[in-house]
Amino acid sequence: MAATQLNTFKTIRHTVTTSSVGIYTAPVNIATVVLSLTAANVSSGISTITAFHSRGGSDIEIVKNFEIPTQDTGILVDKKLVFETDDVLKIQGTANSDIEVLLSVLESAKQ
Repeated sequence: MAATQLNTFKTIRHTVTTSSVGIYTAPVNIATVVLSLTAANVSSGISTITAFHSRGGSDIEIVKNFEIPTQDTGILVDKKLVFETDDVLKIQGTANSDIEVLLSVLESAKQ
């Protein structure tokens, strides 16, 4: 069996839709720190996004209906969030393909 790396930085990219979609799930035996979540409005009008932390099927809003002006970027998470095993980061927009998100995380193996 291969050894798990102690620390791994990851970047996840996703185009937002009107459905609530999990873009990251914290793996088993890994402590995850969300470092940042940014959203770019690539449309020609104001767009909104909602981000959720989900645990055990229960969603808590991190940001709700966050408005991003046309051709601009919003910082949704600029402080660290800690995710436990099976915690999910979900996103949802008010229109399909208007917003693109970039998520940066640090995964650390539990020793």
